Amino acid sequence: MRIYDGEKESWRRSDVVYRRRVKKSRFWKTLAKYTKLYCRYTKLVGFRYFVEERTSWFDRMLWGLLYAIAVPTMIYTICRGYIDIMENPCFNTVESDQLDTEDLDFPGVSICSINRISRRAAMEMANELFQLNVTRLSADEIFKLITQLGDLYDSEITKQNREYRIDHLLAESRDHIKSSYKDITKIMMRLTPPCSVLLTKCRFHDQDRNCSEMFTSRKTQDGFCCTFNYATIRDDISLLEPLKVDHMGKDGGLSVLLESFVEDYLYPIFPITGFKVTIFNPHDYPDMTSGGVIEIFVSPTTERNVEIQAIVSYSTTNVIPYSLEERHCVFPEEMVAIRASYTYSDCIVDCKVADMLSLCNCVPFFLPNRDSNKVCNLEDVPCLLRYKYRWSSVVPNSGLHIEVDDESENILHCNNCYPLCGDVTYTAKMMSAYIPPGYHTTKLLSNVYFKNQSVLNVYFNSFGTTKLKQDVVYRWYELLGDASGIGGIFVGFSLIAVVEFVYFVGLFVFELLKGPDSSDGVEDESGRERPTIQKIYWGELYPRSRQNVTAKRHYRIRDKY
Repeated sequence: MRIYDGEKESWRRSDVVYRRRVKKSRFWKTLAKYTKLYCRYTKLVGFRYFVEERTSWFDRMLWGLLYAIAVPTMIYTICRGYIDIMENPCFNTVESDQLDTEDLDFPGVSICSINRISRRAAMEMANELFQLNVTRLSADEIFKLITQLGDLYDSEITKQNREYRIDHLLAESRDHIKSSYKDITKIMMRLTPPCSVLLTKCRFHDQDRNCSEMFTSRKTQDGFCCTFNYATIRDDISLLEPLKVDHMGKDGGLSVLLESFVEDYLYPIFPITGFKVTIFNPHDYPDMTSGGVIEIFVSPTTERNVEIQAIVSYSTTNVIPYSLEERHCVFPEEMVAIRASYTYSDCIVDCKVADMLSLCNCVPFFLPNRDSNKVCNLEDVPCLLRYKYRWSSVVPNSGLHIEVDDESENILHCNNCYPLCGDVTYTAKMMSAYIPPGYHTTKLLSNVYFKNQSVLNVYFNSFGTTKLKQDVVYRWYELLGDASGIGGIFVGFSLIAVVEFVYFVGLFVFELLKGPDSSDGVEDESGRERPTIQKIYWGELYPRSRQNVTAKRHYRIRDKY
């Protein structure tokens, strides 16, 4: 019984081995069959020489060597070109240089007196504090203490050691003074020369305007300044609709007559007199470190003409699939997590504010303070001075800039800040002219005796504006065509070759799955190959004698006719 079982088990094993051998042999035979068919009928250059019987072995080796060199070179060329495109997948082109200028927003304009603390306002505050009788200091001594608040403009380079500070006086008299004196931001706003005094006469769109209605005192990088067309509400992110460019030329722009009041100077931030004018995008906080801001100085007895030019840029939706580092810009909806209304300048400012809070635990009074954080006082000035250069050396999205030392404390990285994919950049051409004292016939200076004032003109003079478009270098079908062209140069490759390859692979797989045909030459159980079934024609079934009779009858009929 055991011997029988052993023989049966041995027979089963030999049968399994036999079936595996047959299956493996059939796979390679089928593969060789369709490989020969593919080489014979493919459109690729030279493949048919590998299977033609009349081709010599030398020709086959030569073609094999050519393909061994051409195919790797082709693959390398295609991959290298693709990598180069992916490193710089986007490009900018000039779509038009005749965009209607009247469709643009007029830029925001801030006018700041070089004098940051008004002598008259400081004297009034000193007298009020003296009358409260909370200190033994005289009004003149309190007046001198008030000048210490100029350090909050971050204009001092060295730390000053003072035995008594104005903030100490304000802290000691906190319960006796007005609530407006408890807020350092309101104090600095009160000490700033008022716009109603600095701006004497205004014109816009070739019409006389009320300066108090056009300009508001707003925060800028230089403190509270007279701002025009700033499209935000205080420090909030709610946007207003900025004014448009409706007229061309000097008379159609913004014209302002400025009064310097040199006798009111108490704390100038520069060793000059006059005004510092900043021109910026109306949707952005005017911050110089974010770029895109134009700064101009206007001196007394001078007319400053600023001809504005704009460059409009936008990106197509084709660049959205690429990373921010590759397209170098961001769409506003992609930055909703950071800010509801994203702008590049505001992102830089928010980054600086966050860094100031982490290092000095306060925010300077002239920066947006949307979360009502602590406002920096005189006791915070040493910390602000220590990191002054850090906040003036901001590096956004480090992938777009030269690598710098990440360990340096004098560099601030704002990696989440990218320029907008659709934005307007303003540039300016500036001209200055001296205005002699006396009466003049211009529309702005009519009925005005000009003596020591200044004139500022901001306007557009060109009806056409340049419009830039950012798009991808290659779309998918262009990449496919480029790769196909390179393949055609090397091996005559085309899309039809791909179809052919897929077709023959499909036939090969289908034949493997359907199993062997009865006509295939397979081995029987004894290991001998079975003869394949041959085709039989009907003529072979007749006897040879009958075939001869039929042939003779055919010849007779042919000879008869």
